[in-house]
Amino acid sequence: MITVQDILTFLEGFVPPELAEGWDNVGLLCGNRTQPVTKVLCALDVTEQVVAEAAARGAQLIVAHHPVIFTSVSRVTGDDATGRTLRAAIQQDIALICMHTNADCAQGGVNDALASALFLTGVINMEAGENAMLGRVGELPRTMQPQEFALYVKECLRAGGVRFCDGGHAIRRVAVGGGACGKMMDAALAKGADAFVIGDCSYDLMQRAQSLGLTLVDAGHFPTENPMTAVFAERIGEAFPQLHTVVSDRHADCIQFV
Repeated sequence: MITVQDILTFLEGFVPPELAEGWDNVGLLCGNRTQPVTKVLCALDVTEQVVAEAAARGAQLIVAHHPVIFTSVSRVTGDDATGRTLRAAIQQDIALICMHTNADCAQGGVNDALASALFLTGVINMEAGENAMLGRVGELPRTMQPQEFALYVKECLRAGGVRFCDGGHAIRRVAVGGGACGKMMDAALAKGADAFVIGDCSYDLMQRAQSLGLTLVDAGHFPTENPMTAVFAERIGEAFPQLHTVVSDRHADCIQFV
């Protein structure tokens, strides 16, 4: 019999909780550690729709990237989305495991998944220090011009759209940082990156990148981190082949393009 704790222990070996930022909230956030598990649903976010999907599939566990309990929660009611999500999970006896900034930093985590989704080769860590595992740099399969590269990122990540600034020269070496990693621009440049792919990019960051000759592509928070959901499913499936482990059909980017 495989339990929630068995899967949590495995995941903590893969994405150690000590890699998480001090402000983060990771691990088992809802549910019973001794609950037997036969089916696991993996998603980027735990939403009402994802919990409903897990219940329909007969899954006893959801493994997600973003913590369902993140900011201060003083009550669990039907008055807000977090409360409704947690109430539904508890009522359906579905456990929730969330691995956030520890998955960002871990070897084989979010940033390796993003680099792989863009088919980068020769991938190395972007910087050394406390967050040495945050960010990756690698080589494209071929040299591309900035607009061509932006379209390539959009296609590879199945993004609804991307925003980019033209760094003014061809691109071969690419830095990546899933989610809001604009603060790592200098590290990307120090590693010789021609382009930097992130999510949640501000206007002033685009201006600075362009002034430094760096093509900056904002592919969105969801598309840059979503590749991790398939990694969660794959790794859990390999460790526990008797489980039925799938990626959610219902989790989706809340940002739409017209």
